[in-house]
Amino acid sequence: MSSDTNKFHKSKQSAAVLKHAIIDSYATPFGSKTGSTSKDNRVSFIDGYAGPGRYEDGSEGSGAMLLRKAKELAAMSRPRKVELHFVEDDEETVTKLRAVAEAEGEDVEYTITDDDISKYLPVLLDAVKDIPVFVYLDPCGLPIPLEEVSTIFERPSGPGAPATEVLINLTASLRRFAGMLYSDKAAENSLKKLDAVCGGEWWRAAWLEKCPTKDASEDQKMAAELAVVEGYAGKLREKVGTLGTWIIDVKPRADLKPIYYLVFATRSIHGMVTFGESASKGLEHWRKYHAEEAAEDDLFGSAADWEKTWKAEEKKLSTQWVDTLADRITAELAKGQAFKIIDRSEEVLGDDLVGLVRTMHFRAAINKVLAAGKTTTDPRGVNDLYSLLIRPA
Repeated sequence: MSSDTNKFHKSKQSAAVLKHAIIDSYATPFGSKTGSTSKDNRVSFIDGYAGPGRYEDGSEGSGAMLLRKAKELAAMSRPRKVELHFVEDDEETVTKLRAVAEAEGEDVEYTITDDDISKYLPVLLDAVKDIPVFVYLDPCGLPIPLEEVSTIFERPSGPGAPATEVLINLTASLRRFAGMLYSDKAAENSLKKLDAVCGGEWWRAAWLEKCPTKDASEDQKMAAELAVVEGYAGKLREKVGTLGTWIIDVKPRADLKPIYYLVFATRSIHGMVTFGESASKGLEHWRKYHAEEAAEDDLFGSAADWEKTWKAEEKKLSTQWVDTLADRITAELAKGQAFKIIDRSEEVLGDDLVGLVRTMHFRAAINKVLAAGKTTTDPRGVNDLYSLLIRPA
C-alpha cells in the first residue's frame, strides 16, 4: 500500500464524510424496496475497493457501515437477507477488514476476497445474478475500465428483473492525465489507462475543447473536467442502457474545487428518485460536519452555538430552495397543462437544485403554490411527489 493510501485510512476526511453519508442514507431504502420482491428477500452489496472497514480513528469506513446496514435490514418487520461481498487487494488492509468483520459481522452473510476487483467481479456477479445488487467502486486511483463496469449491467432488465445499480468514484486526478496532452512526449501508456477507464479516446478531445492550452484558466480546467465526467456518465448510459445517472462533485469544502466525482447509474426511475433523496440528506450531513469543524477551530468561543447557527443557515437554505421550486412550478403551470416533476425535472430542478432538494422541499413548494391559488393539487399524504400530477387551477 502506498503512503498516500495509509494516510487516507487514518481518519475520515471531509470528502469521505459526504460519500459515506450518501451510502448510509441510500442503503436502507435500496435494500428495503428491492428486497421486497426479490427471491427470498435477498439483496447484495459489492464493495470493490473495500478498505480496512474502519479508519484508524475508529470512524466507519464503507465496510463497517455496510455490516451495520445489513443488521438493520435483517431486523426490519419484514426482514431483508443482505449478502455483502468485500474485495480488497492490499494484504495489510485485508487483515484489518477481516478483524472488523469478525468483530461486527455476527449473523451477517459476507465474503472477503484478497484480490483485484477486475479479476473477481465476474465471479461475484455470477453469485448474485438472481438478486438485486448495488456495486460500490471507490478506488484511491482510477476505477476499473468502462468495459468492465458495463458487465455489471449484463443482467436481465425490465419488469420483474432484479435491480442493478452502481456508484463509482471518478477521481479528479483527471487533470494529471490531461496535462500529458500538452507534451510533445506524451506518456501514451498512461493516457491509455484513462482511455480504458473512459471507454475510448473521446475524453482527450472533450478536454482540449474546453481547455486548449496548458496555461488555461482555472474556469477552463473546471469546465474540461466536468465535460469528461459528464461524457463518462453519457457513455455509461449509452453502453448499458441505464435510465439515468447522477453526478455529485465531492469537495473538501464548499468553496474549494472537487477532488473527485461520484457517478451513480440505475435502470430504475425509483432508483433515481431515491438516490436524489439520499444525495440531499448526505449533503445536509456534510454541511453539518463542516459547521461543527469550523466551530471547533474557532478561537473566539462560538463552538457552543455552532448547532444553533447551522440550523438557522439550513432554514435559510431551505426557504430559498422552496421559493425557487414554487416559482418554477408556477411557471410550468402557466403553460396550462398538468405535469409531473419527474417529467419536467430540468425545468423544475435545473442545474442548481439537483441533489440539494428532496421531498420535504417539494411538499412545501407545492403547498405554497396551492395557497397562492395556482394549483388544485394537494400534496398531503402523498409520498412520491415526483410522480404526483400537478394540475393548474
